[in-house]
Amino acid sequence: MLNEHTLWVAGILCLNLALSVIAISLFRYLQGVLAGVNTTEELSRKDNFAFGISFAGGALALAMIIASAVGGEPSASLITEAINVAVYALLGIVLLKIGTLVNDALIFHRFSLKAEIYRENISAGIIQAANFLALGIIIQSSIRWVETESWDGLVSVIFVFIASQVLLLCVTRLRARIYMRRHQGQRLQDVLKEGNPALAIRYAGHIIAAALGISAAAHLIAYMPETPWISAIIWLVVSVTIAGLITLLSMIARCIILKGIDTVEEVDNQKNIGVAFIEAEIFISIAIILNPIMTMLDSII
Repeated sequence: MLNEHTLWVAGILCLNLALSVIAISLFRYLQGVLAGVNTTEELSRKDNFAFGISFAGGALALAMIIASAVGGEPSASLITEAINVAVYALLGIVLLKIGTLVNDALIFHRFSLKAEIYRENISAGIIQAANFLALGIIIQSSIRWVETESWDGLVSVIFVFIASQVLLLCVTRLRARIYMRRHQGQRLQDVLKEGNPALAIRYAGHIIAAALGISAAAHLIAYMPETPWISAIIWLVVSVTIAGLITLLSMIARCIILKGIDTVEEVDNQKNIGVAFIEAEIFISIAIILNPIMTMLDSII
């Protein structure tokens, strides 16, 4: 039945949807402006699949961030609601952009992901999309974790973002070490630069699973508004433990699920994206299963 409250909520909903579309559109054009390219040219005329994959990952990540901002009770005024959503949408765009800079400068320091994407390297597009999705999951969970729309909440989200970059760097270095050991010192980044979508898909599964592990850690850590940086550090320590558990359980599950299949030969050498997707699915599935378990542990503790 329509009443004043129902109409008010409907108005808030329409406002949030409109702001979400504007934010995602802004993200597309901002990507082009910062990279010095025409997004229409990349997506339509050049048929740059790598750019499309990267943008899709970023748009989905931004949608996750906005979804966490619009959740909960509607604000008392349309202006307040619009400011809240706009601030978090802008924060999401800025943090996603910072994430790409960290990716290029620290995580994948041996080549430029941005340059490879515009050279239509699909492997680079997959990696960038995975990084976006991982950041989207982490930022979304941190916004819900602080449970506040104040400026203190924004500071806490930034603290968690910084801490999460450390873990994503560790997971990437772990994958690089595993590859180097399997291939007599050959570097993972050099192979990805040359183009191996299967390797990129496996990496994407592991990095997204690590982000889901970071999200699961939020169930075990109480947010302390008085000392947000301490809360973020504790979250990082718990996240490292959960990420290690996800990696260990995934290795065991892979041995069972892919028994009789040489994953190194299939993924690393033959570029078998089918097997790579299964490996990625194993990582993500373990992380998804651990999430409600962490919730259960929190209720017990």
